[in-house]
Amino acid sequence: MKKWYFSLIAIVCLLLTACDEDKIFPGNPMVWTYDISTPDGVKWEWVSGYATPEYYFKINAKGGDMVMICDNYDSFTIESDNPDFFDCGWMTVKKIRGNWLEFHFPYNDSGAPEASEQIKIFTKDGKRTARTIIHLNRTFEKKEQSGQEPLPEEAKFKMIKAGFTPFMNIDSPLPASLDLVTFRITDMNGNYSPLEIPKFTQHYDSIVWSAEGFPHTFRVYDSNVTVDGAEEHIITQWSTHFFKNGKVKNHLKGYRDGKVKHEALLDVVLYGRDFLGIKWGTFVLQNPQNLTTYCLLDTTYEYQVNDIVAKDNHPYSRIIPVNHKLLTDSEFLKEAQKAIKTLMGEGQSAAGKESLFKCLPKEGIKTELYWENKTTRMIMVHQLPDNLEELVQEKYYLHIEPRS
Repeated sequence: MKKWYFSLIAIVCLLLTACDEDKIFPGNPMVWTYDISTPDGVKWEWVSGYATPEYYFKINAKGGDMVMICDNYDSFTIESDNPDFFDCGWMTVKKIRGNWLEFHFPYNDSGAPEASEQIKIFTKDGKRTARTIIHLNRTFEKKEQSGQEPLPEEAKFKMIKAGFTPFMNIDSPLPASLDLVTFRITDMNGNYSPLEIPKFTQHYDSIVWSAEGFPHTFRVYDSNVTVDGAEEHIITQWSTHFFKNGKVKNHLKGYRDGKVKHEALLDVVLYGRDFLGIKWGTFVLQNPQNLTTYCLLDTTYEYQVNDIVAKDNHPYSRIIPVNHKLLTDSEFLKEAQKAIKTLMGEGQSAAGKESLFKCLPKEGIKTELYWENKTTRMIMVHQLPDNLEELVQEKYYLHIEPRS
């Protein structure tokens, strides 16, 4: 019986050895970031898989350019005749800088059938192999021949970032998510008309600003004909806050008869500083300001962001949801809780975390959720009502302190 048992073990071991070891124990998954410089022609769709991640992209006739960077391996190989280059006619893929992939999709409106390719990447993780598959699907739709003349150059416009106002007016060369960012619409030569309606607007019924990942839009220009005659409204400069870090891909579209006639694109990168736009180091001793932050492209919530102040030389700040929709107290209490969770994302239980903070109230509060990063600790506070004198308003807020 023992001979049969050991023989069975030997057979299983041989089978496992014969199998592809990488499929059983693959290398650590490859982690990627990507940057699409032409969002009107190249779009990310989704990613699937874990051990072998698979990325899906859609490309239209306009084509464009994209870069993918492997964040956790210094080099890799393309599975093709040339390990550093791939060319299928409608796409070229080039490996640069060891762990970068550069994609180029030339313009092609030939009307050819839809095409797809898979780019397979692999790299060694010790004796194991890590893999990634990139799926690319491309269409070659012909431009509609509308019989209309092309849009003249003087009818086109640009969207530019005119500047930004940092939180607490700190000295910062780059904008962050709580800073007030200002945009302008100009002609193609960058000429700005603060008081007059620009001439290019006569080619449009409306001009609308939007951004990828934001739920709402903002109308910059509007032209209507009423019984009293023609009416025009324009905002040539506007400002907004953003409630997240990273790249914001902006679109400014000019419409005529319900169709987009011209589109201006602008990417703005927002940096995090210590936390959103807060930077520890300076605090206000007298007359601290309470800044109301808003986002024109997401009007669901607004927040009051307090200047950094100090208690016993320990700095702290607070972010408090604003009742800008004039809800009842009971309705707004629930919305305020949602507003903080929306701003912060998923947190962990705050149980036992109160001792990490030096400026939390000693009583009258209940802490619910906790977050942290390398420099900052954040805790969601439920301020309870004062049942005796009813002088303290029940509310939710985010309490923020630097890590000591």
